[in-house]
Amino acid sequence: MAGNGKTVVRTLEDLTLDSGYGGAADSVRSSSVSLCCSDTHQSIVHGDNCWHLTESMHSRQNSLETVNTVLAEDTDILECSGQCAKLPELEDVPWSLGEVEGALRKDEELMVGDPPPEVLARLSALISRALVRVAREAQRLSLRYAKCTKHEIQSAIKVVLSWTISVNCITAALSALSLYNMSTGDKFSRGKSARCGMVFSVGKFFRWMVDSRVALRIHEHAAIYLTACMESLFREVFSRVLRSALVERDNGVPKFTLESLEQAINNDSEIWGLLQPYQHLICGKNSSGKLNASQGLFV
Repeated sequence: MAGNGKTVVRTLEDLTLDSGYGGAADSVRSSSVSLCCSDTHQSIVHGDNCWHLTESMHSRQNSLETVNTVLAEDTDILECSGQCAKLPELEDVPWSLGEVEGALRKDEELMVGDPPPEVLARLSALISRALVRVAREAQRLSLRYAKCTKHEIQSAIKVVLSWTISVNCITAALSALSLYNMSTGDKFSRGKSARCGMVFSVGKFFRWMVDSRVALRIHEHAAIYLTACMESLFREVFSRVLRSALVERDNGVPKFTLESLEQAINNDSEIWGLLQPYQHLICGKNSSGKLNASQGLFV
């Protein structure tokens, strides 16, 4: 029985949604699902996540709507006035805390110290917001052809993330896809994640994209790109926290706390806005509203 379970998991991981998923009867309904929260639209529950129906299939929204350049001190006013809606909070993310720790330990520079579980859990919750941002933008870009490929994920990464971070994430995605394409000889003996050289599960991300209905059809390369992007983003954010002067050290070993994590993120203008709970993205400002002069807006 255990062997049959492993076979099912392996089969799901190797699926490619190039021809659609869930049947034609569900296709029209799923085409209108958006990764956003709205009290004025009918909600549905798909898997463990609650998404809301919108008229996104009939609108001509563009990527500029993802970016908002309001000052940090104005967010409370916007929230109170209803102009700054919140991102949906994910109940289930396509990674585990063990996988997060394993992904961080892939980088030798990040193996200093041992972050406690509560720090990893908070980091996971924060980066899940970046996952929702990228997925929403990929969903918007996939509307024209009702298909999500690596190109939509790459474009979404460029829109949502800062220039420096997006370059690192796309480089990681290209590397993972190259390893995957070169490992055709052992595709039946190893899973996608192992063939891509990643810790995060490509199968979990693929199923998450299906459950979240990013597009009617999802190519396996899109899942690889998104997986590599999120794994790289975890290392990027954690490395910035590690290099922060706010992290106390004991004989050179960093002592991670929730407070030091939050403070390090608040002082970084490239990641603070990205990890905020608002639907609109606050670009190039830290929690004090200070601009990052070296970061341009990405469209």
